[in-house]
Amino acid sequence: LVIFLFLLPVFFFQMTKSVTNPEELGGLASQMTNDYGHLALQGRMAAATAEPEEIGFQIRTRVQELGHGCIFLVQKAGALQICPTDSYTKKELIECARAVTEKVSLVLSALQAGNKGTQACITAASAVSGIIADLDTTIMFATAGTLNAENNESFADHR
Repeated sequence: LVIFLFLLPVFFFQMTKSVTNPEELGGLASQMTNDYGHLALQGRMAAATAEPEEIGFQIRTRVQELGHGCIFLVQKAGALQICPTDSYTKKELIECARAVTEKVSLVLSALQAGNKGTQACITAASAVSGIIADLDTTIMFATAGTLNAENNESFADHR
C-alpha cells in the first residue's frame, strides 16, 4: 500500500510534465487508474484491520477522496488531449495533480496513525511533493517565458 502511495506522486509529476506533450497523457492516466485500483484494494484491507475503528474510517475516507481527485485528474488529462493548446486546461491539470499529491499525503498520514512504521514513507512523500510543486511552478513560469535567461537561450532549447 505504501509503495503505491509513494509511486502516485511520480505519476502526477509525469502527468504535469506531459503538459507540453499531451499525447503522453492517455498512457499515464491509464497507468495511474490501474495503480489506484490496486491501492483501493489494499486500502480496503488496511482499513478493515486498523485499530481503532476510527483510523480505519479515516483510511477508507481518504482513499476515496484520493480516488475522486484521480478522477478529476484523468478528466483534465482527457480535456487537454482534446485541446492541447488550451493554457487554462493546462493550468487546471497542474492544479489537479497538486491536489492529488496532497490527498496522497493525507492517506499516508491516516496510515501513519494506524502504523507508526510508515513515518519514513510519509517524510519521503512529503519531500517528493515539495519538489513536484517547485518543479510545477518553474515549468509554468518557464513555459510562459517569464524567467529571465542569462543569455539568448530559450526554455525550449533546454526542455
